[in-house]
Amino acid sequence: MTTPTRMLSDVDPEQKARDLETILDVTRKMSSVHDTDELLGIILSETVRVMNADRASLFLVDKRTNELVARIAQKAATMIRFPVGRGIAGHVAATKEIVNIPDAYNDARFNPEFDRKTGYVTRTILCAPLLTKENDVIGVMQVINKKDGAFTRYDESFLLAFGSQCAIALENARLLKDYIEQQKTKQALSIARNVQQGLLPKESPDMPGWDVGWKSIPCDATGGDYFDFVPLPDGRMGLAIGDVSGHGMGPALLMASARSFLRALSRQTSNPSSVLPTLNDLVSRDMEAERFITLFYGALDPATGAMKYASAGHDAPLLLRAAAGTCEELDSTGVPLGILPGSDFPSADVPPMGKGDILVLSTDGVWEAMNPATESYGRDRLRAILDATKAQGAQAIVDAVYEDVLRFCDGAAQRDDFTLVIVKRKE
Repeated sequence: MTTPTRMLSDVDPEQKARDLETILDVTRKMSSVHDTDELLGIILSETVRVMNADRASLFLVDKRTNELVARIAQKAATMIRFPVGRGIAGHVAATKEIVNIPDAYNDARFNPEFDRKTGYVTRTILCAPLLTKENDVIGVMQVINKKDGAFTRYDESFLLAFGSQCAIALENARLLKDYIEQQKTKQALSIARNVQQGLLPKESPDMPGWDVGWKSIPCDATGGDYFDFVPLPDGRMGLAIGDVSGHGMGPALLMASARSFLRALSRQTSNPSSVLPTLNDLVSRDMEAERFITLFYGALDPATGAMKYASAGHDAPLLLRAAAGTCEELDSTGVPLGILPGSDFPSADVPPMGKGDILVLSTDGVWEAMNPATESYGRDRLRAILDATKAQGAQAIVDAVYEDVLRFCDGAAQRDDFTLVIVKRKE
């Protein structure tokens, strides 16, 4: 195609000065607007005005799909989405080259479908990339039907300069929007964390003759770990520890909901095998796809040391017997909560704990903690540090395990929460 040959040197210097002032004025106007939709409207209306054109369209690059999306098309409400590389605007986005078409119907890249549907006649097209300071294409500006003839080389130069200012304004608006969203998310996560931490126990359960210690450290702003001490109607103490799959606000809120259900159900019965089926059905209604909760729930009799428990897929707690010098595992009795509504969770009996016996409740973030070589801490290391510290108080054991895990991890970032509860019989 032949581009009109009016060169920059042919333009009146006063016209150049006026056009430069126009760009500066529009830039100042755009700099005061931070809403993206409002900014796009200003860009379109100002482009039509300064280019002396009939209409204009602006296409933004969707980097996730590698497509162009018509955010605003003046005098046309049709939403358009097409791959980068297709059509005139797609070609400009792919090549970063400006395209000046003096006769649209004689250009194979032009699609006349819109004209046929609306009766509009496209004659001339000027299409330019919107480039950031880093020379990245964030969009394409397409101007149609100059009112006083064909678009000139000077128009090309002007639209490129004007488009670069539009690109900067759009990029600044995007960065500001991202910052505001990050701050909102940060604030929401902070609130969720405060709510979540407020639901965890603040003091040891009332169990004379027993020593209890714990530590719960989320790996990010909010965690999905949960533990609780629930006084039961028959005088036993409910011991619960759970782990919601995933991290973030969703698991934290799901954990809070599960805690409320568990405490409410525990007022009606002290039997874990009766509590977990109803709890499972309740949380299943609110559970997102591919989300689940592992939960151990035991009813401990402080007087005898005997315990009845049910476990919904939770990793086996450890039971250290002082007299025998053994370490037992309390196996799961059912599937994780939220997977199969209507599931049963049979209970299992634990023989009475004697003096010095230790019940170890934890989530998998303890033994799955990794060092820089991506090696897991492992249950063998956990058993070893428990054996080395079993003569100490419950909180001292918890702290010793935590410090040992930290030494092993050697500063490596962790992908899961750390929750450990030690219940030790003193007499």
